[in-house]
Amino acid sequence: MSSNTSKSATDICLTDRQMSLSVNSTEGVLIGTIIPILVLFGISGNILNLTVLLAPNLRTRSNQLLACLAVADIVSLIVLLPHSMAHYEMFETALWFRKFYGKYKYQIIAMTNWSIATATWLVFVICLERLIIIKYPLSVRKQAKFFTPRNVVTIIVVTTFILTSYNHVSHSCAEKLFCNGTQYHVACLGIDSERWFRNEPNPNSELMKSLVRYAPQVNAIFVVLIPVVLVIIFNVMLILTLRQRQKLFEPSKTIRGDSQYGSQAKTEHKVTITVTAIVTCFTITQSPSAFVTFLSFYIHKDWVTLFAICTILVVLGKALNFVLFCLSSASFRQRLLMQTKQGILRKSTRYTSVAAHV
Repeated sequence: MSSNTSKSATDICLTDRQMSLSVNSTEGVLIGTIIPILVLFGISGNILNLTVLLAPNLRTRSNQLLACLAVADIVSLIVLLPHSMAHYEMFETALWFRKFYGKYKYQIIAMTNWSIATATWLVFVICLERLIIIKYPLSVRKQAKFFTPRNVVTIIVVTTFILTSYNHVSHSCAEKLFCNGTQYHVACLGIDSERWFRNEPNPNSELMKSLVRYAPQVNAIFVVLIPVVLVIIFNVMLILTLRQRQKLFEPSKTIRGDSQYGSQAKTEHKVTITVTAIVTCFTITQSPSAFVTFLSFYIHKDWVTLFAICTILVVLGKALNFVLFCLSSASFRQRLLMQTKQGILRKSTRYTSVAAHV
């Protein structure tokens, strides 16, 4: 985001509406009230997920991918906080916050889109990996050398960064101080805008205008629409496969082969149930945002309230991952409880040791 600075203070004072960072009151209530609660719960829950998934004896391929998803969700939740803070009067009127938010708003948007895009493609990879493991277990060993979590995650992170990086240069902003330097106001224009500041001609090149004009549509297709549609398709296939395999684990039936294979198959089945719950939740909470974003390029109307509702759904999906882990995995609950007890015991032992030396 480029910036045209005009900081000479004037004695003109802007109204509360002109200083408001909310488009309308509905957006202020939805983003400013509901989002912070979900964000704090989501960050706490995903941190707890990481403590279990990254335990030394649990670092399987699936758990590593799920841990990367938790990190991506934490990042996206953190960078959403400034948008929520902008809807509170204490921050909206604070000079330091307005300067920070006005200067870095589109960088924050870029970070938000990047982290959400990374999480979206990670969900697709996790779903696909589970489907391959339970349907074609032998093929996993052949592809394991190249398609390691490190390689896959690196490709996703780099590709999504390229696809969402246009946000960093999509707008140019002019800043000015009002009311004898007590009010800080920023006005931004799209790089491809026909009009420019002070009614001057747009100084940006046609190449830059075209990039900013078409990059969001490319982003909507490859970062939003395609991965969400693929996740929906593969999740349905995963659910159908789970229903077929469920018969193998009925008490009246046994899995052919040795007991070690049977135990491994049961473990993979349990992991797949957890993954299916997470992917299903993702499908329900992310799909509306994907389709609304795509439609907004072709249907020009006021999407502010609908976008706010979709944002809440996206954040809700990220916040629910911890709940889904707890509800769908007895092993996760046991590990979390055990780690919590060990943590409390260590602190208690340390406190007793310090007290003994006082």
